[in-house]
Amino acid sequence: MLKNSLLFFIVLLFVLAPRSAQPLFGEEPHGRDTALKTIVIDPGHGGTDIGAIGPTGALEKDVNLAIAKKLSALLSKKPGLTVILTREDDQFIDLSDRTALANSMGADIFISIHTNASLRKTASGTETYFMSFDASDDEARRVAAFENGVAELGETPVENQGTADNLQLILWDMTQTEFLNESSLLAEIVQENLRKVVKSDARGVKQAPFVVLIGAAMPAILVEVGFITNPAEEKLITQAATQAKIADSLFKSISNFEKLIAATWGI
Repeated sequence: MLKNSLLFFIVLLFVLAPRSAQPLFGEEPHGRDTALKTIVIDPGHGGTDIGAIGPTGALEKDVNLAIAKKLSALLSKKPGLTVILTREDDQFIDLSDRTALANSMGADIFISIHTNASLRKTASGTETYFMSFDASDDEARRVAAFENGVAELGETPVENQGTADNLQLILWDMTQTEFLNESSLLAEIVQENLRKVVKSDARGVKQAPFVVLIGAAMPAILVEVGFITNPAEEKLITQAATQAKIADSLFKSISNFEKLIAATWGI
């Protein structure tokens, strides 16, 4: 009982305290500089965490990194924009460290790139996620559980954390709520543009409790660019030409997002 009362008191103080975080999309004061200055791209998995495996042996971690590097190359051509990869080679990085890097660099956007997996080899299509502790549906919950499984390699799974960590999760959730609308907007733009590249099922925008998105103090999304477990999509997304198209789609989405928030906030 004492612990619960203390937890409530601390959270109450957090809620009532003056907030310096960025307001929700649509509530920003007129005239704010909306130009993107720092973007963090997260190639999912890496090192001992290989991610999903395709029918012919393609590894998700390799596909994710290839697309991330191509996206980074496109973004790096934009003057005044700093682009950071959470990993630039085949190495294992804790999920929380990826988000921590984005926060420490003051990133304006965080995008985690993945390929999807399913026991059904016919499952196909793209889907884009933003953070919520309540999954949109059972499928979204399954995807998050798979992606969060890496936590067992270097972190404590979310559901097994104690009272102190639960408090941290609550505060993190409040932080991400500041950017909920912007994350949703970015996810919608990305999903629409990706649908034109990976011409299969459009699985839509969803929400799920991804560890890698927890605590992101900026608009943050996780994108599944296709099912590596689907033979046809594995062949497609492992081709350099398709990876370049996906990277270009993400680049255009980021540009569209920047233009839209600038127009909305009157810049």
